[in-house]
Amino acid sequence: MLMTLYVTDLDGTLLKNDKTISERSVKTLNRLIESGAAVTYATARSFTSASPLVNMIDLNFPAVTFNGVFVVDPKSGRHIIENVFTKKAIKAAEKFIKENALAPLVYSYIDGKERVSYLEGRLSDVFNYVNSRKGDSRLRAVTDYKELFCGNVFYITLFNVTDAKKCDAFFCEENGFSHNVQADDYDDMIWYEIYSKNAGKEKAALQLKKLLGAKELICFGDSFNDMKMLKFADVGVAVENGCEELKMTADIVIEKNEDDSVIRFIEQRESKLLDRNDRFDKAVKAAFDRIKGAHGSVGTQNEKLIHAALKNYYAPFFDEQEIKIANYFADAVSEDGIFEIQSRQLYRLSEKLKAFLPAARVNVVYPLICETKTVYINTESGETKETPIRKNNSLLKAYEEIYSIRQFICDENLTIIIARITAEKRIYYKGEHISDMRKKSEKKKCFIENVPVRLVDEIVFRGKSGYKKLLPENLPEEYTKKEFLKISGDPKSSLKLEILRETEIIKRIGKRGKEYLYKTEEV
Repeated sequence: MLMTLYVTDLDGTLLKNDKTISERSVKTLNRLIESGAAVTYATARSFTSASPLVNMIDLNFPAVTFNGVFVVDPKSGRHIIENVFTKKAIKAAEKFIKENALAPLVYSYIDGKERVSYLEGRLSDVFNYVNSRKGDSRLRAVTDYKELFCGNVFYITLFNVTDAKKCDAFFCEENGFSHNVQADDYDDMIWYEIYSKNAGKEKAALQLKKLLGAKELICFGDSFNDMKMLKFADVGVAVENGCEELKMTADIVIEKNEDDSVIRFIEQRESKLLDRNDRFDKAVKAAFDRIKGAHGSVGTQNEKLIHAALKNYYAPFFDEQEIKIANYFADAVSEDGIFEIQSRQLYRLSEKLKAFLPAARVNVVYPLICETKTVYINTESGETKETPIRKNNSLLKAYEEIYSIRQFICDENLTIIIARITAEKRIYYKGEHISDMRKKSEKKKCFIENVPVRLVDEIVFRGKSGYKKLLPENLPEEYTKKEFLKISGDPKSSLKLEILRETEIIKRIGKRGKEYLYKTEEV
């Protein structure tokens, strides 16, 4: 299972203004990919247009093309996911374009081959595109609108639209469309791109995240058509040369595309991940030594060991721990704020939160064991036997705990961190046979210690906007609770909805029959 999936726009983001990436950065990115980093791209370009620009990179994860219409194999271009027009939508588009005498590029599959059709008599409307692609076997000049819309149409592009309001009114979600308007990065043409309402970079990126089982989605962009992708990512990153609106939406703004900043960001992030693993190992060892030193053995001090390890991880210096603030002791205080590690009953922190939040940033860390395995160790022979890792992917208990402190979760000073941990139950026994742990008498003969061995990942909810990641994709404009649960498709959905209501990301707006209606607010 992937921890982090990096999805980057190409033009103006990953690529420099001359459509290149420096040789050093290519080597860096290939090294990162070889070591396990999951990197791919999302572009408005076709696979045919995009692949020559990135063929020096050893991409091995599916890519997003045509603004999310297709998710493709990065080597062959084979379609893995298709988000295409309905027959009704494309018939309506053909009628509208003909009635308004528009001259688009129409992308379709004819006899299994990708073609880009244009009206021969209106070559001047698409001249820059056609002229820059001489020799492109996809180009297809036609004489009338019927031929123009031949085959399975999946994408339409207009240039320098004169009546944008009229086009916007027609090419809307209600009619089955999404559209994007932006200036070309390399000439003065304004592209008006039309695709299915089920497409979009953000939707395809989320589909890809789900397909690959990634825990975190980090997206990079520079333009308007990257806005939603950055918004719905776990971390949205804009380049400095990006549009101002995008930079305001982004969680992080990095240097310009000319500085190969995307690759540098990924390199730094992956380096921190390696550092995180090393830090956690040291934190566990320090906690193990401290508790063993105090008690003579660890025994079954599972919660104390996890608590101590996380305290060491977030605030590694002893003088940062157990700090008195007002009438309370905080578990730890660092440059990142106050840390409270609480493995259950978060509501017990209420009085502390009332005291701490008005004055400081507070991080509530909720440990969640998501993977466990049992290791049997014979103390006489040294022989060991391990069970397979058992996964516990349910976040239901964590969401119940978050809901128990719902009165605080909109506070911008509060961050809740679900720290997902792999733990080992080590059972030390004597004799030839492993004890039957179901019998209390046998269990008493063993020495048991539960040890956290890896910090798998952190699910971070920072302030009100942090909870938008609980929204399922493809929610309609208005929906009932039943519809929300069906689209979410998991047993935690009901709690997610209630948490989202507390943050007012979702609002109740009325009724449909006997059921309440909800709407998602902009965050």
